[in-house]
Amino acid sequence: MTIESAKKPGGLRVSMPFKDNKPGLDRSGFFAYFNANKYSLSLDLATPKGREVARKLISWADIVAENFSPGVMEKWGFGYEDVKKIKPDIIMASMSGLGHTGPLHDFYMYVPGMEGMSGLTHMTGYPDEPPMLSGFSYGDWTSGATSSAAIMTALFHKKSTGKGQFIDLAGREALIGNVGDIIMDYTLNHRVQNRMGNDQPYFAPHGCYRCIGDDNWINIAVENEEQWTSFCKVIGEPDWCKQEKFGNSFSRWKNRAELDTLVESWTVKQDKFKITESFQKAGVPAGAVLNMKEVNLNSHLIERGFFNVIEHGEGVGKRPIPAQLPAKFNNIDSFTPKRAPRFGEDNNYVFGKLLGISKEDLAALEAEKIIGGAPSFPPGRPTRLNLIQAQDAGQIDTNYISELRAKYKQDIGISGKANNGQP
Repeated sequence: MTIESAKKPGGLRVSMPFKDNKPGLDRSGFFAYFNANKYSLSLDLATPKGREVARKLISWADIVAENFSPGVMEKWGFGYEDVKKIKPDIIMASMSGLGHTGPLHDFYMYVPGMEGMSGLTHMTGYPDEPPMLSGFSYGDWTSGATSSAAIMTALFHKKSTGKGQFIDLAGREALIGNVGDIIMDYTLNHRVQNRMGNDQPYFAPHGCYRCIGDDNWINIAVENEEQWTSFCKVIGEPDWCKQEKFGNSFSRWKNRAELDTLVESWTVKQDKFKITESFQKAGVPAGAVLNMKEVNLNSHLIERGFFNVIEHGEGVGKRPIPAQLPAKFNNIDSFTPKRAPRFGEDNNYVFGKLLGISKEDLAALEAEKIIGGAPSFPPGRPTRLNLIQAQDAGQIDTNYISELRAKYKQDIGISGKANNGQP
Protein backbone atom coordinates (compact mmCIF):
# COMPACT_ATOMS: atom_id res chain seq x y z
CA MET A 1 0.00 0.00 0.00
CA THR A 2 1.17 3.51 -0.73
CA ILE A 3 -0.11 6.38 1.39
CA GLU A 4 -0.37 9.85 -0.11
CA SER A 5 -1.65 13.10 1.31
CA ALA A 6 -4.80 14.68 -0.08
CA LYS A 7 -2.93 17.97 0.21
CA LYS A 8 0.09 16.79 -1.76
CA PRO A 9 0.43 13.68 -3.91
CA GLY A 10 3.48 11.47 -3.92
CA GLY A 11 6.44 12.74 -5.92
CA LEU A 12 6.26 10.00 -8.55
CA ARG A 13 2.67 10.89 -9.43
CA VAL A 14 3.80 14.26 -10.68
CA SER A 15 7.02 13.05 -12.30
CA MET A 16 7.57 12.81 -16.04
CA PRO A 17 7.23 11.10 -18.45
CA PHE A 18 3.49 11.60 -18.96
CA LYS A 19 1.31 10.00 -21.61
CA ASP A 20 1.34 12.33 -24.65
CA ASN A 21 3.39 14.69 -22.47
CA LYS A 22 0.20 15.85 -20.73
CA PRO A 23 0.63 15.99 -16.93
CA GLY A 24 -2.01 14.33 -14.80
CA LEU A 25 -2.22 12.50 -11.48
CA ASP A 26 -2.84 9.19 -13.24
CA ARG A 27 -0.71 9.70 -16.35
CA SER A 28 2.85 9.36 -15.07
CA GLY A 29 4.83 6.46 -16.49
CA PHE A 30 7.23 6.73 -13.54
CA PHE A 31 4.39 6.18 -11.07
CA ALA A 32 2.82 3.43 -13.21
CA TYR A 33 6.06 1.44 -13.21
CA PHE A 34 6.90 1.56 -9.51
CA ASN A 35 3.39 1.24 -8.14
CA ALA A 36 1.87 -1.60 -10.14
CA ASN A 37 0.03 -4.08 -7.91
CA LYS A 38 -0.26 -1.64 -5.01
CA TYR A 39 -3.21 -0.08 -3.24
CA SER A 40 -3.46 3.71 -2.98
CA LEU A 41 -4.66 5.40 0.19
CA SER A 42 -5.11 9.13 0.62
CA LEU A 43 -4.67 10.18 4.22
CA ASP A 44 -3.67 13.45 5.86
CA LEU A 45 -1.26 12.52 8.65
CA ALA A 46 -0.97 16.17 9.68
CA THR A 47 -4.38 15.96 11.36
CA PRO A 48 -5.27 14.15 14.62
CA LYS A 49 -8.08 12.20 12.93
CA GLY A 50 -5.78 11.21 10.09
CA ARG A 51 -3.21 9.91 12.55
CA GLU A 52 -5.92 7.93 14.34
CA VAL A 53 -6.79 6.19 11.07
CA ALA A 54 -3.08 5.52 10.54
CA ARG A 55 -2.88 3.85 13.98
CA LYS A 56 -5.68 1.48 12.98
CA LEU A 57 -3.81 0.69 9.79
CA ILE A 58 -0.60 0.00 11.71
CA SER A 59 -2.43 -2.35 14.08
CA TRP A 60 -3.48 -4.37 11.02
CA ALA A 61 -0.14 -4.27 9.18
CA ASP A 62 3.03 -6.36 9.40
CA ILE A 63 5.42 -3.70 8.10
CA VAL A 64 5.69 0.08 8.15
CA ALA A 65 8.16 1.48 5.59
CA GLU A 66 8.98 5.17 5.24
CA ASN A 67 11.69 7.37 3.78
CA PHE A 68 11.24 10.71 5.48
CA SER A 69 14.13 12.57 7.04
CA PRO A 70 14.88 11.42 10.60
CA GLY A 71 12.50 13.01 13.08
CA VAL A 72 9.49 13.48 10.80
CA MET A 73 7.71 10.30 11.86
CA GLU A 74 8.49 11.06 15.50
CA LYS A 75 6.84 14.48 15.18
CA TRP A 76 3.68 12.76 13.97
CA GLY A 77 3.81 10.26 16.80
CA PHE A 78 4.89 7.39 14.54
CA GLY A 79 8.47 6.80 15.61
CA TYR A 80 9.38 3.18 16.24
CA GLU A 81 8.75 3.38 19.98
CA ASP A 82 5.30 4.86 19.28
CA VAL A 83 4.49 2.30 16.59
CA LYS A 84 5.64 -0.57 18.81
CA LYS A 85 3.05 0.45 21.40
CA ILE A 86 0.35 0.07 18.74
CA LYS A 87 1.63 -3.32 17.57
CA PRO A 88 4.51 -4.83 19.56
CA ASP A 89 5.69 -7.18 16.81
CA ILE A 90 5.67 -4.57 14.03
CA ILE A 91 8.59 -4.33 11.62
CA MET A 92 9.46 -0.73 10.78
CA ALA A 93 11.91 0.16 8.02
CA SER A 94 13.16 3.73 7.87
CA MET A 95 15.14 4.75 4.78
CA SER A 96 16.97 8.04 5.04
CA GLY A 97 20.05 9.55 3.49
CA LEU A 98 22.53 9.14 6.34
CA GLY A 99 20.63 7.14 8.94
CA HIS A 100 19.05 7.95 12.30
CA THR A 101 22.27 8.08 14.32
CA GLY A 102 25.69 9.65 13.94
CA PRO A 103 26.79 13.29 13.80
CA LEU A 104 25.34 13.84 10.31
CA HIS A 105 22.00 12.13 10.80
CA ASP A 106 20.01 15.35 10.37
CA PHE A 107 21.61 16.29 7.04
CA TYR A 108 19.04 16.95 4.32
CA MET A 109 19.82 14.48 1.57
CA TYR A 110 18.88 13.58 -1.99
CA VAL A 111 20.58 11.11 -4.34
CA PRO A 112 23.37 13.48 -5.51
CA GLY A 113 24.48 13.97 -1.91
CA MET A 114 24.33 10.27 -1.11
CA GLU A 115 26.29 9.36 -4.23
CA GLY A 116 28.93 11.96 -3.51
CA MET A 117 29.34 10.95 0.13
CA SER A 118 29.54 7.25 -0.77
CA GLY A 119 32.60 7.62 -3.00
CA LEU A 120 30.64 6.62 -6.10
CA THR A 121 30.82 10.08 -7.69
CA HIS A 122 34.57 10.30 -7.14
CA MET A 123 35.19 7.17 -9.18
CA THR A 124 32.61 7.83 -11.91
CA GLY A 125 33.90 9.61 -15.01
CA TYR A 126 37.01 9.85 -17.11
CA PRO A 127 40.63 10.43 -16.05
CA ASP A 128 41.58 14.12 -15.79
CA GLU A 129 37.91 15.14 -15.94
CA PRO A 130 35.53 16.14 -13.12
CA PRO A 131 33.59 13.49 -11.19
CA MET A 132 30.16 12.58 -12.53
CA LEU A 133 26.86 11.51 -11.00
CA SER A 134 25.58 8.10 -11.99
CA GLY A 135 22.85 9.72 -14.08
CA PHE A 136 20.10 7.31 -13.01
CA SER A 137 19.57 7.80 -9.26
CA TYR A 138 21.65 4.77 -8.33
CA GLY A 139 21.31 5.68 -4.67
CA ASP A 140 17.54 5.31 -4.77
CA TRP A 141 17.62 1.88 -6.36
CA THR A 142 20.27 0.45 -4.04
CA SER A 143 18.39 1.82 -1.01
CA GLY A 144 15.14 0.21 -2.15
CA ALA A 145 16.71 -3.14 -2.99
CA THR A 146 18.70 -3.23 0.24
CA SER A 147 15.62 -2.31 2.26
CA SER A 148 13.66 -5.13 0.63
CA ALA A 149 16.34 -7.62 1.62
CA ALA A 150 16.46 -6.20 5.15
CA ILE A 151 12.67 -6.43 5.51
CA MET A 152 12.67 -10.04 4.31
CA THR A 153 15.36 -10.81 6.89
CA ALA A 154 13.27 -9.15 9.60
CA LEU A 155 10.22 -11.16 8.55
CA PHE A 156 12.22 -14.39 8.80
CA HIS A 157 13.44 -13.33 12.25
CA LYS A 158 9.86 -12.56 13.29
CA LYS A 159 8.67 -15.95 12.07
CA SER A 160 11.40 -17.60 14.13
CA THR A 161 11.14 -15.50 17.29
CA GLY A 162 7.81 -13.67 17.16
CA LYS A 163 9.64 -10.36 17.55
CA GLY A 164 9.49 -7.31 15.32
CA GLN A 165 12.25 -4.73 14.99
CA PHE A 166 13.37 -1.36 13.69
CA ILE A 167 15.44 -1.21 10.49
CA ASP A 168 17.55 1.93 10.16
CA LEU A 169 18.81 2.01 6.58
CA ALA A 170 21.03 4.82 5.30
CA GLY A 171 21.05 5.26 1.53
CA ARG A 172 24.68 6.34 1.63
CA GLU A 173 25.66 3.09 3.34
CA ALA A 174 23.65 1.01 0.87
CA LEU A 175 25.65 2.69 -1.89
CA ILE A 176 29.00 2.08 -0.20
CA GLY A 177 28.07 -1.57 0.16
CA ASN A 178 27.64 -1.81 -3.59
CA VAL A 179 30.78 -0.11 -4.91
CA GLY A 180 32.63 -3.41 -4.92
CA ASP A 181 36.32 -4.01 -4.59
CA ILE A 182 37.33 -0.35 -4.78
CA ILE A 183 36.61 0.38 -1.14
CA MET A 184 38.56 -2.72 -0.10
CA ASP A 185 41.52 -1.67 -2.24
CA TYR A 186 42.08 1.18 0.20
CA THR A 187 41.58 -1.05 3.25
CA LEU A 188 44.05 -3.64 2.01
CA ASN A 189 46.52 -1.58 -0.02
CA HIS A 190 46.12 2.06 1.07
CA ARG A 191 45.27 2.83 -2.55
CA VAL A 192 42.67 5.42 -3.59
CA GLN A 193 41.57 4.50 -7.09
CA ASN A 194 40.90 7.30 -9.55
CA ARG A 195 38.39 7.58 -12.34
CA MET A 196 39.06 5.21 -15.23
CA GLY A 197 36.17 5.84 -17.61
CA ASN A 198 35.49 2.58 -19.43
CA ASP A 199 38.92 1.13 -18.66
CA GLN A 200 39.46 -1.88 -16.44
CA PRO A 201 42.51 -2.02 -14.15
CA TYR A 202 43.73 -5.46 -15.25
CA PHE A 203 43.09 -6.13 -18.92
CA ALA A 204 42.36 -4.63 -22.35
CA PRO A 205 40.63 -4.11 -24.68
CA HIS A 206 37.80 -3.23 -22.35
CA GLY A 207 35.43 -0.48 -23.38
CA CYS A 208 32.56 0.89 -25.40
CA TYR A 209 33.32 1.23 -29.11
CA ARG A 210 31.50 3.11 -31.81
CA CYS A 211 29.78 1.12 -34.58
CA ILE A 212 28.32 2.03 -37.95
CA GLY A 213 25.28 4.29 -37.87
CA ASP A 214 24.12 7.11 -35.61
CA ASP A 215 25.00 6.64 -31.94
CA ASN A 216 25.53 2.88 -32.20
CA TRP A 217 28.02 1.18 -29.89
CA ILE A 218 29.25 -2.17 -28.62
CA ASN A 219 30.81 -3.13 -25.29
CA ILE A 220 33.78 -5.52 -25.49
CA ALA A 221 35.82 -7.09 -22.69
CA VAL A 222 38.83 -9.31 -23.44
CA GLU A 223 40.22 -10.76 -20.22
CA ASN A 224 42.70 -13.48 -21.24
CA GLU A 225 44.93 -14.74 -24.04
CA GLU A 226 42.38 -17.23 -25.36
CA GLN A 227 39.80 -14.49 -25.77
CA TRP A 228 42.39 -12.19 -27.35
CA THR A 229 43.21 -14.82 -29.97
CA SER A 230 39.51 -15.29 -30.72
CA PHE A 231 38.98 -11.53 -30.80
CA CYS A 232 41.71 -11.09 -33.38
CA LYS A 233 40.24 -13.85 -35.57
CA VAL A 234 36.83 -12.21 -35.55
CA ILE A 235 38.21 -8.86 -36.69
CA GLY A 236 40.29 -10.49 -39.45
CA GLU A 237 43.68 -10.71 -37.72
CA PRO A 238 45.06 -7.32 -38.78
CA ASP A 239 48.82 -6.81 -38.55
CA TRP A 240 48.59 -4.74 -35.36
CA CYS A 241 47.23 -7.78 -33.49
CA LYS A 242 50.67 -9.36 -33.90
CA GLN A 243 52.66 -6.38 -32.60
CA GLU A 244 54.77 -7.00 -29.51
CA LYS A 245 53.14 -4.16 -27.56
CA PHE A 246 49.88 -6.11 -27.70
CA GLY A 247 51.54 -9.48 -27.13
CA ASN A 248 50.23 -10.16 -23.62
CA SER A 249 47.58 -8.94 -21.22
CA PHE A 250 49.82 -6.52 -19.33
CA SER A 251 51.32 -4.95 -22.46
CA ARG A 252 47.86 -4.52 -23.96
CA TRP A 253 46.75 -2.80 -20.78
CA LYS A 254 49.79 -0.46 -20.79
CA ASN A 255 49.02 0.48 -24.41
CA ARG A 256 45.23 0.48 -24.01
CA ALA A 257 44.68 3.99 -25.37
CA GLU A 258 46.29 3.10 -28.70
CA LEU A 259 44.59 -0.30 -28.66
CA ASP A 260 41.16 1.30 -28.15
CA THR A 261 41.74 3.52 -31.19
CA LEU A 262 42.66 0.52 -33.34
CA VAL A 263 39.69 -1.54 -32.12
CA GLU A 264 37.27 1.29 -32.88
CA SER A 265 38.78 1.77 -36.34
CA TRP A 266 37.31 -1.68 -37.06
CA THR A 267 34.04 -1.55 -35.06
CA VAL A 268 33.06 1.81 -36.55
CA LYS A 269 32.51 0.04 -39.88
CA GLN A 270 30.45 -2.79 -38.39
CA ASP A 271 26.84 -3.42 -37.39
CA LYS A 272 26.66 -3.68 -33.60
CA PHE A 273 24.25 -6.63 -33.60
CA LYS A 274 26.14 -8.67 -36.19
CA ILE A 275 29.50 -8.32 -34.50
CA THR A 276 27.97 -9.03 -31.10
CA GLU A 277 26.84 -12.36 -32.50
CA SER A 278 30.25 -12.99 -34.05
CA PHE A 279 32.11 -12.25 -30.83
CA GLN A 280 29.72 -14.38 -28.79
CA LYS A 281 30.16 -17.36 -31.12
CA ALA A 282 33.91 -16.98 -30.73
CA GLY A 283 33.68 -16.86 -26.92
CA VAL A 284 34.48 -13.15 -26.58
CA PRO A 285 32.33 -11.26 -24.03
CA ALA A 286 30.56 -8.51 -25.97
CA GLY A 287 27.14 -6.92 -26.13
CA ALA A 288 25.48 -4.30 -28.31
CA VAL A 289 24.60 -1.09 -26.47
CA LEU A 290 20.82 -0.74 -26.66
CA ASN A 291 18.83 2.45 -26.49
CA MET A 292 15.42 2.45 -24.79
CA LYS A 293 13.55 1.72 -28.02
CA GLU A 294 15.74 -1.33 -28.61
CA VAL A 295 15.24 -2.48 -25.01
CA ASN A 296 11.45 -2.21 -25.25
CA LEU A 297 11.41 -4.09 -28.55
CA ASN A 298 14.01 -6.69 -27.59
CA SER A 299 12.80 -10.17 -28.60
CA HIS A 300 14.80 -11.92 -25.89
CA LEU A 301 13.25 -9.83 -23.09
CA ILE A 302 9.76 -10.19 -24.56
CA GLU A 303 10.05 -13.96 -24.92
CA ARG A 304 11.18 -14.26 -21.30
CA GLY A 305 8.17 -12.26 -20.17
CA PHE A 306 10.25 -9.44 -18.70
CA PHE A 307 7.65 -6.88 -19.72
CA ASN A 308 4.12 -6.97 -18.32
CA VAL A 309 1.51 -5.56 -20.70
CA ILE A 310 -0.95 -3.78 -18.43
CA GLU A 311 -4.18 -1.98 -19.23
CA HIS A 312 -3.75 1.39 -17.55
CA GLY A 313 -7.06 2.94 -18.69
CA GLU A 314 -7.58 6.72 -18.44
CA GLY A 315 -6.62 7.35 -22.06
CA VAL A 316 -3.31 5.51 -21.64
CA GLY A 317 -4.42 2.03 -22.66
CA LYS A 318 -2.26 -1.06 -22.76
CA ARG A 319 1.43 -0.43 -22.17
CA PRO A 320 4.36 -2.71 -21.37
CA ILE A 321 6.19 -2.03 -18.12
CA PRO A 322 9.32 -3.85 -16.87
CA ALA A 323 8.92 -6.53 -14.23
CA GLN A 324 9.48 -5.08 -10.78
CA LEU A 325 11.04 -8.34 -9.61
CA PRO A 326 12.92 -9.70 -12.65
CA ALA A 327 13.27 -13.24 -11.36
CA LYS A 328 11.76 -16.52 -12.53
CA PHE A 329 10.44 -18.95 -9.90
CA ASN A 330 9.87 -22.51 -11.00
CA ASN A 331 7.21 -23.19 -8.35
CA ILE A 332 5.30 -19.90 -8.52
CA ASP A 333 2.88 -19.19 -11.35
CA SER A 334 3.58 -16.01 -13.24
CA PHE A 335 0.92 -13.33 -13.27
CA THR A 336 0.26 -9.89 -14.69
CA PRO A 337 0.11 -7.29 -11.91
CA LYS A 338 -2.78 -4.89 -11.67
CA ARG A 339 -2.18 -1.40 -12.93
CA ALA A 340 -0.92 1.35 -10.65
CA PRO A 341 -3.78 2.78 -8.59
CA ARG A 342 -5.60 6.04 -9.06
CA PHE A 343 -5.16 8.55 -6.28
CA GLY A 344 -6.95 7.26 -3.16
CA GLU A 345 -8.65 4.55 -5.20
CA ASP A 346 -8.60 1.95 -2.45
CA ASN A 347 -9.76 4.05 0.51
CA ASN A 348 -13.12 2.33 0.83
CA TYR A 349 -11.70 -1.18 0.55
CA VAL A 350 -8.82 -0.72 2.99
CA PHE A 351 -10.37 1.69 5.48
CA GLY A 352 -13.82 0.16 5.25
CA LYS A 353 -13.47 -3.57 4.64
CA LEU A 354 -10.05 -4.25 6.16
CA LEU A 355 -10.13 -1.79 9.07
CA GLY A 356 -13.89 -1.85 9.68
CA ILE A 357 -14.51 1.91 9.55
CA SER A 358 -18.18 2.56 8.86
CA LYS A 359 -19.45 4.21 5.70
CA GLU A 360 -20.74 7.11 7.76
CA ASP A 361 -17.36 7.70 9.39
CA LEU A 362 -15.59 7.42 6.02
CA ALA A 363 -17.97 9.99 4.55
CA ALA A 364 -17.25 12.32 7.46
CA LEU A 365 -13.48 11.90 7.05
CA GLU A 366 -13.80 12.63 3.34
CA ALA A 367 -15.92 15.71 4.02
CA GLU A 368 -13.18 16.99 6.31
CA LYS A 369 -10.61 16.22 3.56
CA ILE A 370 -8.73 13.84 5.83
CA ILE A 371 -9.12 11.08 3.24
CA GLY A 372 -10.07 11.08 -0.44
CA GLY A 373 -10.40 13.97 -2.80
CA ALA A 374 -8.15 14.92 -5.68
CA PRO A 375 -5.30 17.08 -4.40
CA SER A 376 -5.10 20.68 -5.52
CA PHE A 377 -1.35 20.30 -5.95
CA PRO A 378 -0.17 20.89 -9.57
CA PRO A 379 -0.22 17.62 -11.56
CA GLY A 380 3.39 17.93 -12.71
CA ARG A 381 5.34 19.50 -15.52
CA PRO A 382 5.56 18.25 -19.09
CA THR A 383 8.87 17.23 -20.62
CA ARG A 384 10.62 20.17 -22.28
CA LEU A 385 10.68 18.65 -25.75
CA ASN A 386 12.15 21.82 -27.26
CA LEU A 387 15.18 21.52 -24.98
CA ILE A 388 15.63 17.83 -25.82
CA GLN A 389 15.64 18.66 -29.51
CA ALA A 390 17.85 21.73 -29.12
CA GLN A 391 20.42 19.80 -27.07
CA ASP A 392 20.16 16.68 -29.24
CA ALA A 393 19.39 14.77 -26.04
CA GLY A 394 16.94 12.29 -27.53
CA GLN A 395 14.73 11.36 -30.45
CA ILE A 396 10.98 11.20 -30.93
CA ASP A 397 9.80 7.94 -32.50
CA THR A 398 6.48 8.77 -34.16
CA ASN A 399 5.87 5.16 -35.19
CA TYR A 400 6.34 3.63 -31.76
CA ILE A 401 2.77 2.41 -31.21
CA SER A 402 2.70 0.27 -34.35
CA GLU A 403 6.16 -1.10 -33.54
CA LEU A 404 5.07 -2.04 -30.01
CA ARG A 405 1.92 -3.71 -31.32
CA ALA A 406 3.88 -5.74 -33.85
CA LYS A 407 6.38 -6.96 -31.24
CA TYR A 408 3.97 -7.68 -28.41
CA LYS A 409 1.12 -8.84 -30.67
CA GLN A 410 -1.36 -6.88 -28.56
CA ASP A 411 -3.42 -3.72 -28.95
CA ILE A 412 -0.85 -1.47 -27.33
CA GLY A 413 -2.21 2.01 -26.72
CA ILE A 414 -5.86 1.01 -27.12
CA SER A 415 -7.82 1.45 -23.93
CA GLY A 416 -10.32 -1.16 -22.84
CA LYS A 417 -11.51 -2.09 -19.37
CA ALA A 418 -8.77 -1.16 -16.94
CA ASN A 419 -7.13 -4.01 -15.04
CA ASN A 420 -7.56 -2.45 -11.63
CA GLY A 421 -7.51 -5.73 -9.74
CA GLN A 422 -10.16 -4.60 -7.28
CA PRO A 423 -11.27 -7.26 -4.81
